Formats: sequence, structure tokens, C-alpha cells
Amino acid sequence: MKKILVAIAVAALLAVSTSAMAQDKAYRWTGFYAGAQGMYLTGDSDWEITYSWNRISHDVDGGMGGFFLGYNYHTPINLVIGGETEINFGKVDGSSACPNPAYGCESNLYWLGSTKFRLGYAIDRFMPFVSAGWAYGGGENKVKHFSGMDFDDSSFYFGVVPGIGLEFAITKNLLLRAEYNYYYFFKSEQEIDNIKQKTQMDMSAFKFGLSYKF
Repeated sequence: MKKILVAIAVAALLAVSTSAMAQDKAYRWTGFYAGAQGMYLTGDSDWEITYSWNRISHDVDGGMGGFFLGYNYHTPINLVIGGETEINFGKVDGSSACPNPAYGCESNLYWLGSTKFRLGYAIDRFMPFVSAGWAYGGGENKVKHFSGMDFDDSSFYFGVVPGIGLEFAITKNLLLRAEYNYYYFFKSEQEIDNIKQKTQMDMSAFKFGLSYKF
């Protein structure tokens, strides 16, 4: 009986020891991180001419690259909560005919940023996550005459950005991610050649990034 009790005690000790070692080896996501990313964006730009029934809509697309900075906290139940901010530069544009066919209407976005809350679930080195936050960006809208003369006004956009993604820890410090974001901007007002208009833009963004966890 004594030998059986000793054997049970040893087995229990080994089980606890193995479990502790497994927990020690499990990847922890807590910490600050910073990284770089590239993205392809595609969407729509809709113009609403003030005091007119005229509406203009055209597709926009393009590429951007930039940086992001954030913090994760790995909870005891493997939920990972955190916040992140990003800034990107490049060009997303598109054009179509204006109501006056002698002119072309063009939308341009030159920079794009966001501040988001993130919620993920840690599966060791894998972490699927969802995000939501505020988005902002800037560029200009143009009206071009066929003769080469054009008119423009700068534009600033503000809106919301939900998203979903997957992150993988390649090493203890290097993190690889793939992410989809939907940028929806509220109407922004411009004045081009003394004509006021409101522009609403929305885009899908497909991103890949690499970051370093401190």
C-alpha cells in the first residue's frame, strides 16, 4: 500500500510539473509592439452637389504603406485585449465624367490613419482577432477640364473602421499579420470652383504587416 501511495504521489508531482512546464512554454502576447505594413484598397467615392440633383460616383483603388503601434494584454483566459494606432501614406484614386461632359471628376486620398480597440483569442502562437475604431484620412478632389485646366480642394475624412485578422508569432518578438479593414467615412464638404459638394468614401483594405514585440 505504501508503494502504491508513493507511486501515486510521484505521478501527481510529474503531472503538475509537466503542466507547469507547458504553461511556461506557452506564448504570451502581453507587451508593446511596433511594425510596418502594406495594403491594397478598393472602394467607392460618391459626390453630392449642393443645391443640385446631380450625383457622381466612381470606383477608387490604390496602395499604401505605413506604420502601426499598439499594446496587448494577455488575460488568464487567453483573451487578448489591446489598442492600436496606425498611419499610412500612398495614393488611392478614381475618376468619372462630371455632369458637364467637358469636365472629369477625380477623387484622391493621400494618407490614412486609425485608432482601434482589438480583441483576440490566443491559441499559443496564433491569434485571430477583431477590431473596431475611428478612421481618418486626407487628400483632394479635382474637377478637370479637357483643355488641361483644373480646380481642386483639399479633403479631410472621418469615420469608422471595423476589421478582422490573424496574427502569428514567428519568434518571441517577431509577429506576422494578415488583416482586413473596412473604412467607412462620413460625408466631407469641399468647395470646387465656387461649387459646394459633399463627398462620402468607403473602402476595403487588405493588409499584410510585420511587427516587433518589446
